[in-house]
Amino acid sequence: MALLTKLLFSGVCIAVLLYGILDVITNYEQNKCHMTYMFEQPEYLEIPLSKAIKEKFPRYGLYVYGEGPYARQVEKLNLQGIPVLFIPGNSGSHKQARSLGSVSLRRAMDKRTHFFFNYFTVDFNEDLSALYGGVLQDETEFVHTCIKKILRLYKNAENKPSTVILVGHSMGGMIARALFTLPDFDHTQVNTIITQSTPHQIPVLSVDSYMASFYRNVNNYWREFGATNLSHVTVVSTGGGHRDYQVRNSLSSLKGIIDPARSISSSTISMPKAWVSTDHLCAVWCKEVVMATVRAIFDIVDTSTNQVSTDANYRMNVFRHHFLSHSGSRSYTRSWTKELTLDPSATWVMEKGLTWEFARDQVNEQTYISIPIERQREDTFVAVSDIESKDWICVCKSETGDGRCKKCKNLSKYGEAIPPSNSWRKVVHVNLKKHKSMTHVIIMVPRTKEKVEVMGDIYRRDDRHLSYRMPGFIDTIMTYPESVTQGTGILTLFNDTLFYDLHLLNMDQVFKAFTVKLEPKKCSAATPDLHDGYMMKLHVPESNEDAFSFNKLSETGYLQVKLQSGNIDYSSNIRLQVYTDPSCTYQLKILVSPMQMLGQFVRFYGTLLPGFMVAVLLMGVMHQLRCMAKDGICPALLDAIEANGKPYFIIPVAMLLNFIFQLPVTQQALGEDSGMLPDTRELTNQGLMMRLLPLLLYLIAQGLINFQCFVIDIGMKFLSQVFGILCSCCPLPSSEGRVVPAFLVLALVLSGVLCGTLGLVICYFVCIVKVLRTYHVLRQDILDSGVQSRYNLYQTTLLLLMWMMGLNLPPMIVWLKNIQYSIILYNDPTWLTSILCILAVGALLLCDDPLSGKDHYFSTCIGVYILTVFLVLYGTLSTYRISYVIPATLFLMAIPQVVSKLKSSPPQKDRNM
Repeated sequence: MALLTKLLFSGVCIAVLLYGILDVITNYEQNKCHMTYMFEQPEYLEIPLSKAIKEKFPRYGLYVYGEGPYARQVEKLNLQGIPVLFIPGNSGSHKQARSLGSVSLRRAMDKRTHFFFNYFTVDFNEDLSALYGGVLQDETEFVHTCIKKILRLYKNAENKPSTVILVGHSMGGMIARALFTLPDFDHTQVNTIITQSTPHQIPVLSVDSYMASFYRNVNNYWREFGATNLSHVTVVSTGGGHRDYQVRNSLSSLKGIIDPARSISSSTISMPKAWVSTDHLCAVWCKEVVMATVRAIFDIVDTSTNQVSTDANYRMNVFRHHFLSHSGSRSYTRSWTKELTLDPSATWVMEKGLTWEFARDQVNEQTYISIPIERQREDTFVAVSDIESKDWICVCKSETGDGRCKKCKNLSKYGEAIPPSNSWRKVVHVNLKKHKSMTHVIIMVPRTKEKVEVMGDIYRRDDRHLSYRMPGFIDTIMTYPESVTQGTGILTLFNDTLFYDLHLLNMDQVFKAFTVKLEPKKCSAATPDLHDGYMMKLHVPESNEDAFSFNKLSETGYLQVKLQSGNIDYSSNIRLQVYTDPSCTYQLKILVSPMQMLGQFVRFYGTLLPGFMVAVLLMGVMHQLRCMAKDGICPALLDAIEANGKPYFIIPVAMLLNFIFQLPVTQQALGEDSGMLPDTRELTNQGLMMRLLPLLLYLIAQGLINFQCFVIDIGMKFLSQVFGILCSCCPLPSSEGRVVPAFLVLALVLSGVLCGTLGLVICYFVCIVKVLRTYHVLRQDILDSGVQSRYNLYQTTLLLLMWMMGLNLPPMIVWLKNIQYSIILYNDPTWLTSILCILAVGALLLCDDPLSGKDHYFSTCIGVYILTVFLVLYGTLSTYRISYVIPATLFLMAIPQVVSKLKSSPPQKDRNM
């Protein structure tokens, strides 16, 4: 019954994890990105580098992009354009620069600009830079070399560029920022960096010390010198939204790293004129995102020099326009005309109703729509239009009383582009209280042969700006299943209204996830308008992570309401804004989404589980050692975890120490950026820390480890039977006692010389054979407590070694991938820990007598407990620290046996006697 209870608990934990993973990788909007196509064959022309550079970086290369006749020009390396360098990311290809290069070339040709761009791209041989930090410094130094080489190529150019625009995808964005930490890098050579799906805050997985040190050095440098030495650099970072499950949007934020005056953090789902969610690779070829990026790059060029503007404020204004707050105009407007002069010969249309619509197949003459704003109750005006002209809305004071004006105050810069992306649809909100001296709002419709649609609505703010308290976990449980199937909130949006603003209260945790369902009920429109439909917008203040949903009148609209980051200002309410078609009545429902909640858990906390799972293992090890010291028998790991794996044995102590580390005096003593503070501090900075989070993670980890122990035990017993059959057919050689030491020595040599993980793999298979052999002996005498203890302890050793090997697989993959260049893995972060691990496992296997060290196991229990507390505090986000804890634990398990072995060994006789 106890085993059945453990398996049921494990099943629940596994189901939580699997459903969460399923939600993360499947539950997102349909890919709305369009592919970027080339008009001619793309070519990547290699730039010749010096022999010294090729010898230093034999795996890397530099290329320039070209296609058609343009490729024939650039292959002569007589370059006249503006240099842009694309830096690929983890396992990225230099060919990913194709979309940016081709779209930029076509735009320069179509617009007939006096400047164009030369796109260079770096080949990193598809390095696994997100899984192996040992390549990051080499990549940074090679990019530095490339920048110097690129600028030298323009020695004969008419307008010699002094800077290179950097575009980095994934880890390429970190490489771009890391350039500035090099002591010999000229900071003036780069003033613009655009990153796509780059994890700026912390690594997605902090798999080794090189990775952690790289991030710490780069981010600390930008925090320290961002406002001084780097004040000329503007940085744009875009995340992919919900579709990018590799790099969640909060990690791509530059908040707390670079001053907002010189940086922009956005998401492709909120990027104006894009409004699409991109997966991790889609970001480099998605037409909507590429077009927005290229428009921004063109607009930062100073037409007087035909080079990138040296005015950082100007570049920031351009980037804000294209990545944050697009006014809806066709091109970036550097300055707006404050006062407009109206054409006296234009046609005037008076709209005195509260809600109205102006729709024409074409407009034959300039038309002004005049809306009186002197109302008794109404205090807010909203207008939605698809007018393409830059200046389209203003307010004025009518002197004649007929609604006509000669001049007006321009409000066009307050416009905001809205979906769909294939239109010039925009919206403006006007607080009439701020314009009490004015009498009319004027909408200017230019003469055009295109269809025009304008809708307006004057309303009382208190009638449309509503508040709704989102249910908490207890509320959801109390109202289940109605909260999931019928909705927790139902609101009717009546016709003759254009806009509703619903403030979502109590939306204060990343766990919370809902789905908004908006269904048109009654529509009176006889014929559809140009862009008939309705739009929902989830506005998250100060996060630049707004989400949109646009639907036709015949469709039911859905919008996911969940946070993409935890580090937001919860005092400013998250808002659900609905732009309706006035001809329809709608029903709005807010549905609780349990599966999305699990997805949010996996998205934000899934990478913390390995640290807690190994911590649960260590609690089992601690009980095994205690039992051997007290009772002279080593229990099974599954039973040991049940006895000693209670959360209250470890979590309160860890949280108490965490509280002490959070004290200002402690942080000041240790240094906030020293890396000596617990991982919970980074979780707190990201707004992800909760009081019961360690307990929740520990319980789930315990369920997963229970299942792992059960599977390993069943698997070893099955393999042991096969092993027994093989041994009966082919008996082991008499020199078996020499084989194990020989393989262990081989593992040590390979770990120290070639690759640390390679030695771990050999040691792991040696341990498997030892476990199988031990169980085969145990089957002969099931009552032998000594053999039973050896089997249980070796199985625990195998599990620890399995975790050690799994966490250190990336360096071995890198070694195998690059073995043609070098048989030795340089900057191997695993060689020392692997050697220590092999030594400890070797001592356990060769001593082969767990009960011999029982006199010393009580003291080693204390050491294992200290390691467990350390792991809960320091090994959750910093996964690489697990690789330090496991060898230390194995040594604590082995030392008592080694000491006992040395004490029991008879002294050697003096040869001279």
